[in-house]
Amino acid sequence: MKQIKNIAFIMLMSMISINCFASDIAVTNEDGMTIYYNYINDNKELEVTYCNNKYYSGNVVIPTEVTYAGRTRKVTRIGSMAFYKLTGLTSVTIPNSVTSIGYFAFNKCFGLNKVIVKDIAAWCKINFGSNDANPLANAHHLYSDENTEITNLVIPNSVASIGGRAFSGCSGLTSVTIPNSVTSIGGGAFYHCRGFTDISIPNSVTTIGGGAFYDCTSLISINIPNSVTSIGNMVFMPFSANVRCRV
Repeated sequence: MKQIKNIAFIMLMSMISINCFASDIAVTNEDGMTIYYNYINDNKELEVTYCNNKYYSGNVVIPTEVTYAGRTRKVTRIGSMAFYKLTGLTSVTIPNSVTSIGYFAFNKCFGLNKVIVKDIAAWCKINFGSNDANPLANAHHLYSDENTEITNLVIPNSVASIGGRAFSGCSGLTSVTIPNSVTSIGGGAFYHCRGFTDISIPNSVTTIGGGAFYDCTSLISINIPNSVTSIGNMVFMPFSANVRCRV
């Protein structure tokens, strides 16, 4: 049985390698950076990947759409392991067209220190395949443009749900304002955000996913309204010795 499992694992990793190291097209941005893509959704959209021994480094700007061979397609996905182990990557700009980021997409990108996101509402909706799918797990710092770091995060009023892992690892945040439009906070949404000292959850929220504020070790004040009817496991662990939880 163990041998069968090992063979299955090797086959899986081989399939991952084939998907990650092959690309359908390569298009060069205006800044001279070449980005590699696969066609997805019946060739209607594009997924960012990388090809063979050609690696990304420095500042990578992912465009909202790409025109190739006379046809324009939106970039809606960053593929699994697309930037895996690329320690020379220092910043990445992710457009609001991206709706999902595959597992381990930014795993071991130890040189990454800046994630640029211009649309927080769109960012809250991204489906992350794993913790290391979110580039903030390595970068820890969120920016609205090249020079402006977001430390006091304000969730837009248009957001109804803060997705799982949305701001996981973003220790550069010192505060977050959650509007009354939000009804749910996904699992691990603010995991490892160690810059927070207090959290106030509005009366509109009914669900808090598991580990939503896990490892927020600077927290000393948490306000949970009576509108919350579902709280996942280990939401606020580990607790600070001085934490005050108001329900």
